[in-house]
Amino acid sequence: MNYVLTDDGIIFRTVPDGEVARNAMDTTCAFEIDDVDEFFESGWSVLPVGVAQLLTEADFQRLRFGKIPEPWVDGPRVLFVKLPLLQLTGRQLLPHGR
Repeated sequence: MNYVLTDDGIIFRTVPDGEVARNAMDTTCAFEIDDVDEFFESGWSVLPVGVAQLLTEADFQRLRFGKIPEPWVDGPRVLFVKLPLLQLTGRQLLPHGR
C-alpha cells in the first residue's frame, strides 16, 4: 500500500467498499512498514498506531502543495484515510555479524 508520511500521521488511499473502509474507520489501527535487505541479512520495522479517519478539508489543503499517495494498483482508490500517530514503535535488525 502506498502512503505519505506527514508531520502528524500517515495518509493512504483505498477503495470505498474495501476492508479498510468497512472495518477500520474510526477504530484503533496499526500500519506496519518494513524493509529487508536479504543480502546483508538486515532490516527494520516500524509500527505506527492511531485511529483511522477520513481526511479533513484542512488535510486536503495541506496535501495540495505536497505529495499525495499514488496507488500502483488499478481501481478507484478515491478514499483518503489518515492515521494520526498516537503511538510509534519499531526495531532494527543490524547486518549479520555486527
